[in-house]
Amino acid sequence: MLERNHVDVSVPPQRCCGMPYLDGGAVGEAKALIKDNVGSLAAAVRDGREIVVPGPTCSYMLKQEYPWLDGSEDARLVAAHTQDLFEYLAKLHATGELDTNFSKPVGAVTYHVPCHLRAQNIGHKSADVLRAIPGATVDVVEKCSAVDGTWGFKKEYYELSLKLAKPLFDAISTGAPVAATDCPLAALQIEQGTGRKPKHPIEVLAAAYGLEE
Repeated sequence: MLERNHVDVSVPPQRCCGMPYLDGGAVGEAKALIKDNVGSLAAAVRDGREIVVPGPTCSYMLKQEYPWLDGSEDARLVAAHTQDLFEYLAKLHATGELDTNFSKPVGAVTYHVPCHLRAQNIGHKSADVLRAIPGATVDVVEKCSAVDGTWGFKKEYYELSLKLAKPLFDAISTGAPVAATDCPLAALQIEQGTGRKPKHPIEVLAAAYGLEE
């Protein structure tokens, strides 16, 4: 999708952002992953690249946690040049650089805002970009998926997590035929609770361009 919008894309070596380890208290393991990523990504930034991340937990880690946990100049450089995918696309749209040659309607979309996007204080960029599709309406839902990092996937908390996520499930079940969320963990929870498989907003955008899945 970035290449569709005339962006030169490279994929430097990278590992898990470290959040699962950090969430479980394994700080040493998280720092080791972070160190590897910082070295690779900082080199890309020095080559003139911006870091664009499709997962909100990962973009939050790079922006907020890397400078704190790593503390290096490279970590701060990575944080300063990291954007969520739709944060980046929204900037393209604002400057008239987003390809708006959409060929297929997507209709109504119920969009769940992940917690790690809300924590970045960047607004609802995914919803904003999807509204650029002619005829599209986007209902924004800010309700907890109760995954809470890895908590909702632990056996002892699983059933409770489903109960806590019921307001979100109800909103998705009674919402538009197309459901979307940027967070893959929230998507799993929504599918478990509703039987409906949400799309990543980038998949909705791809459909509007008429591209094959």
